[in-house]
Amino acid sequence: MDPRNKKIIKKRIKDLGKAKSLPIKNLREYMDELEEKRKHFPHNFLYWLIRCKRKIGEGFYYAKCRIFHPYNVIRIKTLPPTWIDKDCTLLHACFTIFCDVVENEDLFDHKMYDHSEQIAKTKAEDWENKEDQGKFIKQLEERHNIDQEYEKEARYLYEWWKVLRPERNKKLNVWTKYSLDAEEKGYKEDTDHLIRLMKIRCGLWT
Repeated sequence: MDPRNKKIIKKRIKDLGKAKSLPIKNLREYMDELEEKRKHFPHNFLYWLIRCKRKIGEGFYYAKCRIFHPYNVIRIKTLPPTWIDKDCTLLHACFTIFCDVVENEDLFDHKMYDHSEQIAKTKAEDWENKEDQGKFIKQLEERHNIDQEYEKEARYLYEWWKVLRPERNKKLNVWTKYSLDAEEKGYKEDTDHLIRLMKIRCGLWT
């Protein structure tokens, strides 16, 4: 997660603390009320002071990333630093980003794919509107099932890139067993798995 957004998210959670206890039908009125208050809030000197502080912090963060740690640079360790055809570069770049998320952000250790605790907690709550509670629980269960499929697919693709594909390439690199059909089959397999990676990219964040 972008460090700049942590304070913003905390504040939003704090603002929405009251909203969590309200029935869903009243959420829109409450959010409109908050928005109306924000329209008049900029006249407060403290608001502008906090805003200036945030701008300075964002500028410092940008300069630090620009000079010392640019996050938009992809270092592809699975390719040599020589000329590589772009179809191959695209494949390795995408899976390098994928592996960085899995390894550096501990993707599989997060509970972002498992909503069972939240579902159990919501079922134990006593909502005034039971119909809205049932709808919310149903939405959580649907989200849980979808995210479980994301996790299953992500784990498979990680194992394929790290273990299965290197083993396949070892066999292809043995010239006594070289086969043009096997190479074309391997290329098609790479393309199919790249497409599968693109389909789960919305689940690659922590």
